[in-house]
Amino acid sequence: MDRRRDAAGGHADERRPLVSRRVDGIGKLARRGAARGFTLLEVLLALALFAIAVVVLTSSYLNIIEGMAAVQTDREFEQEVRWVRERVLLLADRAEVEKGGELTTPAAAKLSWDATVLAAPVADLFLVDLHVAMAAGTENGKAREYRERLTVLRPGWSEPVERGKLFEDAKQRIEEDRRQRGVAAEKRT
Repeated sequence: MDRRRDAAGGHADERRPLVSRRVDGIGKLARRGAARGFTLLEVLLALALFAIAVVVLTSSYLNIIEGMAAVQTDREFEQEVRWVRERVLLLADRAEVEKGGELTTPAAAKLSWDATVLAAPVADLFLVDLHVAMAAGTENGKAREYRERLTVLRPGWSEPVERGKLFEDAKQRIEEDRRQRGVAAEKRT
């Protein structure tokens, strides 16, 4: 008896459901593809995707390193500016503040600073315009500048005549303000 024929006289493949033929067909295609391996196009596509991923990740990594170096350089410059500001605030002599100065940073950079002192409209109060400059030739090779206006209270910097005039002007403004508000002047005992 022929194995392909059954008792009804039909083929055994004809009795299988349509779905199983498709599964058999897919299985046969899958077995044929597995025996052949990857096509050249598939390998080239995988290599191209891998290369793109490597380029993107490498450029991101380099950007992060450059950013960290820039932040470190900024921190160092800010520390130097803080040191100069502190030195200016500690100087008692107005002429020394206006003279300025130079220093060498721990990173062997040349830092110079100068200040301009201006009298404020209040007695013993002064405005100090501070300018700090770092010369090129440091690690990152960029010249840097920083400007700041400080307000300082320095009674020793005031001229006695000017101080008296500012006190008198302040007293007149206070009295005028009291008159406008209708407040009586205080009597001293």
